[in-house]
Amino acid sequence: MLGNGGLSGRISDAIGNLTSLQKLDLHDNDLKGSIPTEIGNLLNLSSLMISFNGITGKIPDELADLSQLEILHLHGNRLQGTMPRLTSKGQTKSSFISDCGSPSEFDTPVDCPDCTMCCNSRQECD
Repeated sequence: MLGNGGLSGRISDAIGNLTSLQKLDLHDNDLKGSIPTEIGNLLNLSSLMISFNGITGKIPDELADLSQLEILHLHGNRLQGTMPRLTSKGQTKSSFISDCGSPSEFDTPVDCPDCTMCCNSRQECD
């Protein structure tokens, strides 16, 4: 867990080699770039929190491969597109959060049919 740890840089494609990883908490750092598609190799991942960084680009379809995922926090970034369908395990109101609320920084907010909470460009979540 490296949340709020002052990290900067990008999430390396090599993250996909950490196949035993169960929790990845990188929230509130200064990470840039996109979410690597190799994140889909982390089949044991139950928690992925990368909210409040500078992550950009399309949400990778490979997130749908994470069948053990219980917590996914992507809000507070500059992601676009459609969230892949997510399998919920023990879902709560704060399980799957993204920037799918209005107003959005983009013409259309993230499309996330499985999100349990949507945040907007004012960092208001509902």
